[in-house]
Amino acid sequence: MDRAVLQVGGLSLALSPSKWNVVCHFLDGVFFSAALISFSAEMVIPTMIAELSDSALMLGLVPLITQICWVLPQTFYAKKIEGLAYKKPAVLLCAFLGRAGWMVFLVSLYVHWGAAFTLPVFFVVMVSNGLGSGLVMPVWADWYAKTVPENMWARLLGMRAAAPAVLGVGLGKLIQWIMDVRPAPQRYQILLILTIVFYVLSFLSVMLVKEERHEGLPTQDGKTWAGYFRGLGLILARQRDFRMFLIAAVLLTVPTAVMATFLTKYGLTSSGAGSGVAGTFTMFYFAAMAIGSLAGGLISDRKGVLVPFRVFPLFVAGGCVLSALSPNWTVVSAAWALLGFAWGMRVVAFLPAVFSFAEPHRRPSYSSVLFTALGGTAAVLPPLVGMVKDADVLDFPHIFLLCGATALGGWVLLLRIPSPEAASS
Repeated sequence: MDRAVLQVGGLSLALSPSKWNVVCHFLDGVFFSAALISFSAEMVIPTMIAELSDSALMLGLVPLITQICWVLPQTFYAKKIEGLAYKKPAVLLCAFLGRAGWMVFLVSLYVHWGAAFTLPVFFVVMVSNGLGSGLVMPVWADWYAKTVPENMWARLLGMRAAAPAVLGVGLGKLIQWIMDVRPAPQRYQILLILTIVFYVLSFLSVMLVKEERHEGLPTQDGKTWAGYFRGLGLILARQRDFRMFLIAAVLLTVPTAVMATFLTKYGLTSSGAGSGVAGTFTMFYFAAMAIGSLAGGLISDRKGVLVPFRVFPLFVAGGCVLSALSPNWTVVSAAWALLGFAWGMRVVAFLPAVFSFAEPHRRPSYSSVLFTALGGTAAVLPPLVGMVKDADVLDFPHIFLLCGATALGGWVLLLRIPSPEAASS
C-alpha cells in the first residue's frame, strides 16, 4: 500500500498505512463518542423521557428496544461477513442505517412535542438505530482488527474513548447550559443537531481508513444455518475459559445496564435537582471515563488483556454502593465518576479480550456470541427493574446494592480465568 499524505497547515506528512489508519480510527472514535455524549443514553435521554412520563418502566423500554434490535442481527450477519475480502463497504452501510433515524427524530421534534407523539416516534427510531448498530458490530470489530496493528488494539481504543471523554467535560457544561436556558423541545433539537454533525464527521473518518484485500480466508459459504449455529454452540462447549469469561461479562452487564438506565433519574427525582444537573453528571462521568480508557488501554496491551477485568469491577461495585447511600446530587456525581472510570476500562478491554480467545477468521462469530449474550441481558433487565420499582417491591438504593453484589460476583469469576496470552505460549 502507498504511503498516505496528511496535510497539516502548510506541512505535508507522509504516513505509513498503519499510522494513517490509526489517525483515521482515532478521529472516528472521537466524533462517534462525541455524538453519543451529545444525546447520551445515560443523561439526556432519561431526562427527556422523565419530562414526558413518570414511569420507570418507560425508561426501561429504551435499553429493551435498543438491545434486542442490537442483538438480533449480529449472529446472522456474522455468518455472511466471515471471510469477506473487504469489510469497509459493509461497515459504512450499517453505520448509515444505525444513524439515519436521528434525522427523522429531529424532524419530529419540529412537528410536535408531547408524550402521545414524541415517545412513539422516539421508540421507532430506537428500533432503526438498534438494528443498524447490531449489523455493524461484528463487521466493525473484525475490520478494526484488520486495519489496526495488533500491539495498538487496546491503546487505540483507549485513546478513542479518552479524547472524547475529555471533550465530554466541556460538552457536559454545554449540555447543562442548554438544558437550563432552553425549554423543551428546543433543548433537544439543539442537542440532536450537534449529535448529527458529529456522526457525519465520524462517517467521513471511516471512509478514509485504508483496507488491504484479504484473500483465501475461510468463510461460512455453503454451510447450513443448522451447522453454523452448531458451530457457535461448540465455541461455548469447547472453550471453557471463553465460557467463563462470557458468564462473568453477563454478570458485569447487570449493574452496567441498571445504573446506566436509572441512576440519572434517581439523582434528578430523589434530590429535587433541576434538569441541568444532568450536565454535571455528564462532566463527572466522562472525565473519569477518560482516565479509565487510557489506563485500560495501556494495561491491556502491556500487562495482559484480562488484567483490566480484574480491576474495573471493583469500581462498578463502589459506584453502586455509593449511589445507594444517598440521592444527593454530589454523591450521585461521585458515583457516576466511579462508574465512568470502570466503563472506560471496560470499553477498551472487551474487544482485545475477545480477539485473544478467537482465531482471526472466527472473530465475527466470537464477538456475536458474546455481544448477543450481553445485549440480551441489557435488554431484558431494565424493564424488569422498572416494573419492580413501579410496583414498590424494591426502591432504588436496594436495587443498586444488589447491582454492586452482582459486580463482585463477576469479579470473583474473572479471577479464576487464566490469561489467554499464557495459555497460548
